[in-house]
Amino acid sequence: MRSAVMGSGIVHLLVLVVLFYVRTPASLVIPGPEAVTVALMDPSALVPALPPQPEPPRPAPHVTEIKPVDDTGVKLQPPPKLKPRPEPKKEEPPAMPAPTLPSATVGTSGLKGDVTVDGRNFEFTYYLVLVRNKIASNWTPPAGVATGGKPVRAVIYFRIGRGGEITGVRIESLSGLEFFDRSAMRAVVLSDPLPPLPLGFSSGDLGVHFGFDWEAP
Repeated sequence: MRSAVMGSGIVHLLVLVVLFYVRTPASLVIPGPEAVTVALMDPSALVPALPPQPEPPRPAPHVTEIKPVDDTGVKLQPPPKLKPRPEPKKEEPPAMPAPTLPSATVGTSGLKGDVTVDGRNFEFTYYLVLVRNKIASNWTPPAGVATGGKPVRAVIYFRIGRGGEITGVRIESLSGLEFFDRSAMRAVVLSDPLPPLPLGFSSGDLGVHFGFDWEAP
């Protein structure tokens, strides 16, 4: 009888198990999509960076013009007027002084000579006459020179030392005739030495401008 009871229990247990599986539906597992990790970004970061904009020009500072006020205030003195600077004077070349010894015919060759000295107040006219006579005596008209009936003039410059020695001979003014200029210069060179300078003349030497004027016959 014990075996019949055990068999009946086993049968009931199997029935319960079958009923449990029949009533409970099997849960279906549906696979879902794979999970993807997404990092969210600021949309402004995707905009390309713009170049720096130059600073707008600063407005010029406002300058208040100061004007003289009316009688109730203090009047401002007007600025002093500047006097225009005078233009520098142009230096003019020194004019040739008037002859100390005027032109005069010397000798028989038709030569006229005048003498001008450097400086002023040379009172020894007799000395210049001696100088002119000696130089004129050493001058010879150049041969074969034709002036076409027109007078020619050359000026020779030289210096006379205390003892009468002649230095620094040069042609100061050309006549236009080379042979005439050479004859005038030769006459001065041949006159060295001249008479000594006057004792009353304090300078150590004397500058002389000797003018030769000649007209071919």
